[in-house]
Amino acid sequence: MKTPGQSLLEKGKVREISGNRVIIIPDRSAACFGCMNMECKAGGGFLIAENPLGLPVETGQMVEAQTDAVSLIPQALTAFLPPILGFTAGFILTRRLFPGAGEAVAAFAGLALFFSAAFFVYRARRGKPVGTSYTVTRIL
Repeated sequence: MKTPGQSLLEKGKVREISGNRVIIIPDRSAACFGCMNMECKAGGGFLIAENPLGLPVETGQMVEAQTDAVSLIPQALTAFLPPILGFTAGFILTRRLFPGAGEAVAAFAGLALFFSAAFFVYRARRGKPVGTSYTVTRIL
C-alpha cells in the first residue's frame, strides 16, 4: 500500500507533443482488468503530463511519468463524491416529500440520482479533462 507522499509511476508511449505538454498512452497491458482494456482500446485512456525538465521526447517513444499520490485525492473526490451525494439526496428527498413511499421507492430515487450524477461527472470529464499532475521523469 502506498503512503501519502509517495510517487505513482506510469509508463507509456508518447502520442502527441504540444509545447511543454505531452499526451501519453499508458502501457496497461495486464494491469487494467476491470474494463478489460476497453476504454484504452477506444482511445480514451491517456495521460496528460508536463515536461518541466525539457527532456527531448518524440512521438512514439516510451517514457515514464510520475505524480504525487496525494495530488490524486482531489481528483478521486470529484469523481466519487457527486454520485454518493446524489444517492443520499434522492433517498432523503423522497422520504421527506413522499412520507408514505416505502424504502424501495426511496432507494430507486436514490439510484436514479446516483446514476444521473455519475453520468454528469463522466460527461464533464470527457469534455474537460482534469488538470494534469503528471510530469515526465525519464525516457525509456
